[in-house]
Amino acid sequence: MASHHLPSYLALILAFHLPPLAASQWPSCGKNGNFTTNSAYQANIQALSATLPNNASSSPTLFAVAAVGTRPDTVYALALCRGDANASICGYCVSQGFTDAQKLCPYSKAATVYYDHCYVGFSSNQTLLSPTGGDNGDLILTNQQNVTAPVRAFDAAVGALINATADYAADNSSSRFATGEAGFETVDKAKPKIYSLAQCRPDMAPADCRSCLAEFTTYVQFMSGKQGGRILGLRCNYRYEQYPFYTGPSLLQLPAPSIGAPPSQAPAPTPVNATPISPMPVDVAPGSPPPPGGGSTGNGAAGILAITLPIVAAILASVVI
Repeated sequence: MASHHLPSYLALILAFHLPPLAASQWPSCGKNGNFTTNSAYQANIQALSATLPNNASSSPTLFAVAAVGTRPDTVYALALCRGDANASICGYCVSQGFTDAQKLCPYSKAATVYYDHCYVGFSSNQTLLSPTGGDNGDLILTNQQNVTAPVRAFDAAVGALINATADYAADNSSSRFATGEAGFETVDKAKPKIYSLAQCRPDMAPADCRSCLAEFTTYVQFMSGKQGGRILGLRCNYRYEQYPFYTGPSLLQLPAPSIGAPPSQAPAPTPVNATPISPMPVDVAPGSPPPPGGGSTGNGAAGILAITLPIVAAILASVVI
């Protein structure tokens, strides 16, 4: 290997071996400037942190947007809780989001923090409030453990389930939220079901929601053969696991594939540009609020790897033939 490739190669290796975050939050810090202590901008963030948790938790769709202050110190914010969360969990999660965002992205004018049960974001850019504008901030999180079933059959079942759940979320739910399960016992009796969840901002039109979720199908390649995975974004997100991770019955069910005839393989995804890497912890037990700091406890699969989309480019750039 040529010596001039060594720094990027070492940086990549270190990224894959970073210790997991102590709490179950995944921050995304903006790059559009910083504010100062005791500034009007900071006061506006604090004002939002006092009202948005209640606004989101009291909303029928567990969603809220707001803006506080005058230019150039206006702060725009939004919060969305998972569709199966109750008001108590939602309010706690959103409140914790403002606290963690300012700790994890100190003095950043834009920050987003994702949790299992909600996400919170604020910015000086008004496009944050638009259901179709701005950067979706995609973050890929995958379980490091491989499936024991044939990978092709598993990937096909996951692809079919993700598409069906996305359709339900976009077209059959006013909250743009759906859960689903697919039978898999004909292929793997030890793990007979696959579970999924899809959600969009509830202010999105059905077509925009489905389009947002459809973009994620190009990233499924990063989850091939993995026991679980998710993609988080400001406008939409989805997740699948081999264990139930949401509260309540699944909103849709798919039958198990016939023996010898697994679901048709999803089309090959288009290569995408890639970005950093971040760890993903286990899921919060359904029905209980996340512990202080946004941490989670529960029965999720151990050893999780998170990839943000620029990692592939870094891998290819570091390889010398």
